[in-house]
Amino acid sequence: MIKILFHPKTPVFVTVLAWLAAMIVVWSAPLEIPVHFMNGQADRFVSRWGGLFGFPALMTVLLIIRNWLDTVVRLIYVLVLLHICMLCIALM
Repeated sequence: MIKILFHPKTPVFVTVLAWLAAMIVVWSAPLEIPVHFMNGQADRFVSRWGGLFGFPALMTVLLIIRNWLDTVVRLIYVLVLLHICMLCIALM
């Protein structure tokens, strides 16, 4: 399993999947997505475009600069987990 995560093509595949997921969900997401909750109430929001495409855009930038930084791959996986959370919140 660890070998698959650090294969050179895996981050590219994960980033493409993040873009595709965002493109599919954006049409059914509300105009504003809650990103912070206090006492069970949403108190901070982002636009659906920024919320759904922000992490894939950052992942793409990290893919471009990963030739200089080998630790970027781990950050891409953290961002994909955050992106999955954002997609779930958008669909609620």
